[in-house]
Amino acid sequence: MFVTQGVRTLQQQQALYAQGRTTKGPIVTHCDGVHSKSNHQVQADGFGHAVDCAFKDAQPFLESHPWATYGSNAKLLGLRWGGDFSTIVDKPHIELP
Repeated sequence: MFVTQGVRTLQQQQALYAQGRTTKGPIVTHCDGVHSKSNHQVQADGFGHAVDCAFKDAQPFLESHPWATYGSNAKLLGLRWGGDFSTIVDKPHIELP
């Protein structure tokens, strides 16, 4: 696996928030970057608290990859897995609780 997304700027977060609302594509986040910050944005400690990962493959986000194993291992380390999110399931996403 490899990290596909780490820290996001405010502009990057706002562009993702616009997706499915004012720009084309599916809604992928409920965090607008201002009123609701993403854990991908720099936090008070100066670090981002989330990463998105993918599998080393020609199609790194295929549903057939072992996402549940990835999520289980992340949770064993005390991380929160986006595959457990109730509104927008985000299997590549892990974050500090």
